[in-house]
Amino acid sequence: MKTDTVAHSMTLPWIESPFFYEVLTEKAPTEALKQQAIRYHEDGFLILKGAVSHDLIDRAVAQIGHEYPDRMNVPPIRHQDLWKKYDTVREIAVLEPVQTILAFLYGRDPIPFQTLNFKYGTQQRGHSDTIHFSSVPARYMCGVWVAFEPTHPGNGPLFYYPKSHKLAEYNYFDLGIQGKSVEEEYDRYEDYIEEFMAAKGFSKQEIYLEKGDVMIWSSNLIHGGMPIRVENSTRWSQVTHYYFRDCLYYSPRFSDMLTNNLNLRNVIHIGTGEKVRHTFNGRPIETINTGEFRYAISQNFSLWTLMKGMVRKMIGFKPF
Repeated sequence: MKTDTVAHSMTLPWIESPFFYEVLTEKAPTEALKQQAIRYHEDGFLILKGAVSHDLIDRAVAQIGHEYPDRMNVPPIRHQDLWKKYDTVREIAVLEPVQTILAFLYGRDPIPFQTLNFKYGTQQRGHSDTIHFSSVPARYMCGVWVAFEPTHPGNGPLFYYPKSHKLAEYNYFDLGIQGKSVEEEYDRYEDYIEEFMAAKGFSKQEIYLEKGDVMIWSSNLIHGGMPIRVENSTRWSQVTHYYFRDCLYYSPRFSDMLTNNLNLRNVIHIGTGEKVRHTFNGRPIETINTGEFRYAISQNFSLWTLMKGMVRKMIGFKPF
């Protein structure tokens, strides 16, 4: 495989690269894998039918069921990181078939770092995960949603905007909405997303999955949950969020982008329990604690250093 080209020196995941089709040809995957990669590149998501066994799902629901209220709209609506308490949640988060395809799509080892489990649909407005989870280099993050039961128009199915992942990433600084309360900031962000999708002519689509189906989506894909139309109708499910190796991991929502004061994430690999170091090109990134759960990259390893490294990488035609 030829690697001395700009296509191979870009820091974007190859699945989101403008040179995607050239790199795909070189990789020469099976026809099935090729079609999955094309779907993911073009639309920002793909579906793995029946990827999780019903037995594993049933055991998971039996383990976590007591954690949730009997009726919808009663807190807690979701539980984060139940993998720390229940082996079935962890097992779903590290499923080998999912890990394998993620490694192919992103060209780096996946890092499952967070789980969210639901009994009822979220009814959440449109958003992209990049407001919560981002990385340097950008877009080395994705979500994996597992249906624990069939979804239908009555139980608040997922919705998404195909191809919206190709848009630029926008944070609070870009939108001019920093400085308000946490609730006001996020409400304004969701308002912006709705206005933006309408202005750009994107079409909202609901998606219906069967028990055991898996949906993988790009970090920047706009998605959410439809209203629950049948009162108290359950929609058991699990989301696992993944980063990928050799990145800096942070939350744009809680970062001050103007001053490079980043809310760096403490990333724990669900599969191994190890703390994942922030690195770039294999080099550990030095940070300074500035308070309020924010860290600045030290002068010895600034964002400018990262940018220069990217430029040198492209000029030198080194493979990623």
